[in-house]
Amino acid sequence: MSRTARPYSALAERRATERKPTALLAFAQQRDGARYPCQVRNISDRGAMLEFLGQQAALLENSFDLVLTSSETRHAVRLIWRTEQTVGVAFSPDSD
Repeated sequence: MSRTARPYSALAERRATERKPTALLAFAQQRDGARYPCQVRNISDRGAMLEFLGQQAALLENSFDLVLTSSETRHAVRLIWRTEQTVGVAFSPDSD
């Protein structure tokens, strides 16, 4: 390793708040009533990373409700980024 190279763990964290790893079960509920089950992989006070089965991430609208199945807690979210099975969402200011 060169003297100027930094190890991966030394990369700067860009998030303003700490992420907490989770395995919470949830579902994305769209305005038309469609529900897509997912798992919350990590969460912070500003957003979350969700993992879906199959191609369901591609079906999501730009905003939807994230409902945690264990507590029926509902958060209005907006889509920030998307891969095939994973999405990043930000909690809307008016969510619970």
